[in-house]
Amino acid sequence: MTRRSIVLLGGPDSGKTNYIGRLWPSFKKRKGVLRAERLPDDIAYVDGAVEHLMQGSFAPRSDRNLEVGRADFSISVRGANGQGNLTELMVPDISGELWTRTVATFEISQEWLDVLNEAEGAVVFVRARSDQIVQPLDWVTARNILRLDAEDDESVAGPEAAVGDEQMAAVEAEQSLSGDDASNVVEVPSEPDLPTQVVLCELLRYLYLYLADRVDGGRPHVAVVVAAWDLLDPEVRAAGPMAYLKREFPLFAGRLADTGRLDVRLFGLSVVGGDLEDDEEFRNRFLERDISEQGWVVVNDGDGLRTDEDVMLPIAWAMGE
Repeated sequence: MTRRSIVLLGGPDSGKTNYIGRLWPSFKKRKGVLRAERLPDDIAYVDGAVEHLMQGSFAPRSDRNLEVGRADFSISVRGANGQGNLTELMVPDISGELWTRTVATFEISQEWLDVLNEAEGAVVFVRARSDQIVQPLDWVTARNILRLDAEDDESVAGPEAAVGDEQMAAVEAEQSLSGDDASNVVEVPSEPDLPTQVVLCELLRYLYLYLADRVDGGRPHVAVVVAAWDLLDPEVRAAGPMAYLKREFPLFAGRLADTGRLDVRLFGLSVVGGDLEDDEEFRNRFLERDISEQGWVVVNDGDGLRTDEDVMLPIAWAMGE
């Protein structure tokens, strides 16, 4: 039998770990559209994420204990409430930072190429309001800010403290004439991190190039999940995930408008249904209920946005269910 699999991917602080932690109780209690044939016995970092959620807090990305026992693993699942085809849900042992580095360097190991080549679908995560989101530079604004800083320095320390355009040009000219003499090299600031939307575009490009065609001949399915959807303002949520991406990541949204051989669907996700960090009233309600009964996703099903309590739906879509 041909192996069917999908892969879960996300950059730094994308919400993937908390999502996996939220799936575990539903798998164990057989709630949701997916059924796990058997859960891995010793996945310490998943158990750690579940423990954080059960105590009413999200798993912090800085908690190194979540990495203990971390390993590449897969879960055999069936869709259609256990009546669908068997699919391997692949969770690669690779951090969001490493995926970002892969995108930045255009270097991906053969091992991870094999993972993508074996998968016929993927779930890609991006978390709203994450402090790890890198916005593209606004060069006009940045130049004005630098000019203002230079003027402030000049007002405090005199004209010699400011470096004007002419002086910078002179420095660059001197450096160009200095050859390889290290003593004349002017240090240039390191390049900023890649904007998040560029990373997302490149991840989508990898999926476009390497995901396998579906067994039935259809296009590979990719679910793009905007996590922490509950933190957004009501009017933003009402407009849907695509409107949010157009506003926050216009380059990525434009790429999603022409996905070629990929069949993409967007989801908004709240892992537990509310804010555990800053909403004490919600946190108290959360602790009184079973975790497998909390959380929801939103999806545009053709007739407008629909909210569903089954957080497994993005995976089911990637599986083709």
